[in-house]
This record gives sequence, C-alpha cells and structure tokens, in this order.
Amino acid sequence: MRTVAIALSLSLAVLAGGAHAQQAAQVTVGVGPLLQSKTADFGAREVDRLRKDLGDEVTRAIARNPQIVRVDLVLEDAQPNRPTFDQMGRTPGLSLRSVGVGGARISGNVTTADGVTRPIRFQWYETDISQERAANTWTDADRAFDWLASDIAAGKAPNAYRGPGPEPTGGHFGYPFRGN
Repeated sequence: MRTVAIALSLSLAVLAGGAHAQQAAQVTVGVGPLLQSKTADFGAREVDRLRKDLGDEVTRAIARNPQIVRVDLVLEDAQPNRPTFDQMGRTPGLSLRSVGVGGARISGNVTTADGVTRPIRFQWYETDISQERAANTWTDADRAFDWLASDIAAGKAPNAYRGPGPEPTGGHFGYPFRGN
C-alpha cells in the first residue's frame, strides 16, 4: 500500500511538472503616449479593442513556439482605414465610406526560455490607397498585428521601424506620413 502511495505521488508530481512546463507564455500589451493622445479622437473603446486584438493575435501565434515565455508590447500608434464611430459622430461629412491608409507601430520585448530578452520595434503602414477598397476600420492595423505576431512566433524580433511612419501632429482622420 505504501509503495502504491509513493508511486501515485511521484506520478502526480511528474504530471504537475509537465503541466507547468506546458504553461502558456504571458503576453502584455500597453498603450504608448502617441496612441493615448489619440484616444479622445478615436474613442476609448476603439483603443481598448486594438490593445486586446494585438494581445490575442500574439498569444495565438506564440502558442506554437514553446521557446517564447513572455512578450511585453506597447501599441505606440495606430491609424484607422475608416473613421471610428466617435470620429463620425463629431465630424459632419465623415461616413463609413470615408477611406484612408492605416497601420500600426509597436515596440516591446520578447523573452525566451533561455532567459534572453530581445527588443522589438515594428511598424507597418499602407502607402497605396488603392489597396483599401474593402478595408474595415482597422484593416491595416490588424494586418500589422498579424505580421508582427508571425515574426515573433518564428523566432524573429524585428528591431527597427522600417517604411513610412506616422507624424504625431497629424490631422483628424488620416494622419500624414513621413518616409524613413
């Protein structure tokens, strides 16, 4: 009987250790000062949705890579393809037919199982308005989230803002771009 109890407790310990080893990586997403400054324009619900969508996309992607144990991100900026409901409510003439180029800028860190922490700097903004025919409000930002999540899951940590980026002093809907 004693032998059975010892074997059972060893089996439970092994199972508990295995469950601990399979624990999902932790993903956190904050909002940077530039995007926080746009919250009154976009609406708090929209910014929270973006933050959650980025976290969900990265969580799903890194579930396939057991080497990643933690991802801490800051959603620095996002630009909608179509006006948000808050913007449409304040500005006559805007509608869901209004269209612009969008995208997102993200920074942060990825920590791997060996304890190495690597910085992340990533941005993607569409530059061709003809690509926006079927876009919803956050199509290009969602596309940026997807590409970043795929890079992280593949073990890549992009560490440079490449391509056009946002101007912090942009207009109401459709912020101007500057080339890098």
